[in-house]
Amino acid sequence: MEKDLRDAYAALKLLRADLVKTRREKQSLEAFITHTKKTERLSSSAVETRANCEVQEMQSEDMNSQLWRLAFHYENQLQMERQKGVDAVQEQQTIKEKCERLEIQVALLKEEKLSLDKEKMQLKIKVAAHASTRSILTQQLKEKDDELLMWKRKEKLQCDQKTQEVVKENSASFRLTNEGKEKELSDEHQRQGLKVQQEKERLKLELHHETKHEVQDEDDRRERHVRTLRELEQYCIELERNCIELKAQVVDVESKRTADAKKHEKIMTEAEKQYATTMNIVEVKLVEVQNQFAVSEANQFTKLHEYEENLAEVLRKLRDQQESSDQHLHKLQCDLEAAQTQLGMSKAELDKEGKKHEKQLNCVLQQLHDQRHDNERYAMALCDLESKLSTTQKELGDSEINYLAQLKEYEEKLVKTLQMVSQHENAYRILALEKEARQQEACEARHSLKFRTEELLTCRSMLEERTQEHVRCMRQAQVQCESLETQLLLAEDRREPLGASKSAADSSTLKIFHGRTDDEIIAMSPWNSWSLLGSGIKEMADFVPQLQTVLGAMNDVLQLCQTHANALPVLSEQLQRNVASEKEQRPILSTALRLLRFAEMLKTRTTHNEFTVTVNIVQSFRKRVLDALALWYECDADNNDHREIRPVPTPKFTTTSRETALILQNWTNDRTKQLGVRRWLAQMEAYPGVPPLRGTSFNRILELPPGGCTLELDDMTVEVKDAFLLLVIPILKQNRALHVSVFTRYAGIYEATTKQSLGNEEVGIEKVWSMRIHVQSTVAQARSSPFTLSPSSRDSPSPLAPTSPTSSVTSSTSSTASSRLQIIQERLQYLHHNF
Repeated sequence: MEKDLRDAYAALKLLRADLVKTRREKQSLEAFITHTKKTERLSSSAVETRANCEVQEMQSEDMNSQLWRLAFHYENQLQMERQKGVDAVQEQQTIKEKCERLEIQVALLKEEKLSLDKEKMQLKIKVAAHASTRSILTQQLKEKDDELLMWKRKEKLQCDQKTQEVVKENSASFRLTNEGKEKELSDEHQRQGLKVQQEKERLKLELHHETKHEVQDEDDRRERHVRTLRELEQYCIELERNCIELKAQVVDVESKRTADAKKHEKIMTEAEKQYATTMNIVEVKLVEVQNQFAVSEANQFTKLHEYEENLAEVLRKLRDQQESSDQHLHKLQCDLEAAQTQLGMSKAELDKEGKKHEKQLNCVLQQLHDQRHDNERYAMALCDLESKLSTTQKELGDSEINYLAQLKEYEEKLVKTLQMVSQHENAYRILALEKEARQQEACEARHSLKFRTEELLTCRSMLEERTQEHVRCMRQAQVQCESLETQLLLAEDRREPLGASKSAADSSTLKIFHGRTDDEIIAMSPWNSWSLLGSGIKEMADFVPQLQTVLGAMNDVLQLCQTHANALPVLSEQLQRNVASEKEQRPILSTALRLLRFAEMLKTRTTHNEFTVTVNIVQSFRKRVLDALALWYECDADNNDHREIRPVPTPKFTTTSRETALILQNWTNDRTKQLGVRRWLAQMEAYPGVPPLRGTSFNRILELPPGGCTLELDDMTVEVKDAFLLLVIPILKQNRALHVSVFTRYAGIYEATTKQSLGNEEVGIEKVWSMRIHVQSTVAQARSSPFTLSPSSRDSPSPLAPTSPTSSVTSSTSSTASSRLQIIQERLQYLHHNF
């Protein structure tokens, strides 16, 4: 489709060219016919000839207008068909994009389905893990319950054994004591019974506490099982210790009994006589003691029965706790069943969502099917368009045949006239050859002049460089001599007493000055003196802001002391008492006096000095500096002996490139200014030629005025100025046929603010630089004196500066008649080549 459109457009171009040729041939024929008629009919009147010429011109114009209308009609038809083809292609692209989007949606739905399947599998895995953990937990609970039952049984057996052993030991001790003195034995038996009762009560209390602890610790039995085992071990150890103590007491009782038996034997010998009398009394007492012993045994049996009942209650509580744990397990099982039901519900929901996604996929596939049908319809429409194009091509072929027939008729007429025209062409060729020879001679002369001027310029530059080197050496020697003289004078002054002369007092203490006075620095060359001043400012750059902050803080503190002079004496004493231990802090009064002395010292130094520094002096000095910076200054002057001129590398792009366009956009937002400056730079880059027009491949010659032309740029930032100096101006300096000089000036903040107040929104506080680019041919610059800008005010422009960026160039090109003829010839050649 596009190929056919291109072929049709090319055919139309050929038809247009043929029409233009026929028109020109027709005009030449008509001119020749009129010329022949004039030669044949010299006797006829001038009125008739003019009328005939006008009629012929009207006819030719009518023919031309008809031909142009036909061509315009065909061009419109071709443009309409081309637009239709482009619209069809765009519709195809949109359909393709929709298909791609649908495919992406299908892929996303598939990915979502896969993610849902993955989540389903993960849920199944989690359910299986929960089931396994439930079985493990039930097994662990059963094992721990069995362990608790075994531990309780062991504790019961141990307690029964200990109680039986204690009862046996007590009964044996009582039986042994009955053989001795009955009173002492009864007393000891009572004491031991009391001890046993106390021990039983203690055991009961301990068992009661243990049962309480067990009831409390049953909830945390998994964590505290080890602790309870350790406590039980300690309790067993304590019981063993108590048993050992009881055995030791029994041994002591036996030893006492043996001693008492010996005494009793001694006494028995003495009391045998009284035995018969006291025997009855003793028997009565024995009966009473036996009764008491029986009562004590009955009490012991009742206490044991109570202890067994307590143990039964503890067992009941344990059984109740076991039942509660079983109920908790049943609840957990119910929760698991509920979770399983929820999983079943989630599975059903997932199945429903899968069905929904399948339905959506079916809908999307149906849409794709419909879009395919639409694509087929568009293809049919394109076929219809192609058929229409074929018909139009056929019509164009028929029109071409008609035009060719007409052209053949014109060619037959032209064959007759070419013989007459050939003679005129031969004469014209001879004249053209002579003209070309003269132009070549003039070009050779210009080239020779250029080479000679370049040689002269190189010689001059070499001489200037050598003279500059000699001058630099001489100035360096002068500077060294001056520095040596100043050092000698300083050495002599130091030997003399202080204050002998004012020059010694005025000498600076800065290291960079090396002891020079102000008069000596002023007597030096301006470049050396200003370089010393800049280095001194760098040396004092940190001190001045520090002094400013210190003086501000001093002012605040002294004003506080002045306003609160009534309260500070008492408050300072209290503060000094509180901070008496700190040795580093001085009293407030002493520090205030020191600050006041420092301020007085500065005041005396400034008053005794001849040149007192005030605000008016500093402001006037700043104004003078700004006025000096507002003057025009040549950036790349060749006669600058004290600067190190570093060659700037030439960029690889041109003035018509995108980089220069970006620089101009950063300079201003005005499109007309950007285009004007860009056109001026392109003309200066192509000098002595001119940038070719579109469709041509040659340059015309540009002539600059003898004084050159100047381009002025205002409201520039530092970045834009540096970009012009480093990127744009080296491109112009590549052209050896031009001498480029650049002047800059610092407009200052005041001018920027005034422009803002006048309503110029583009001018900001940072746009404080202006630039003038003066361009002059090397031949004119060699003949005339070097160009210098007169010191003008900030508002009045230079007389060399044009009102628009390209006015100087256009005025110079349109000033002479030769340049006008060249422009007319170039336009005619451009029309001849294009039509």
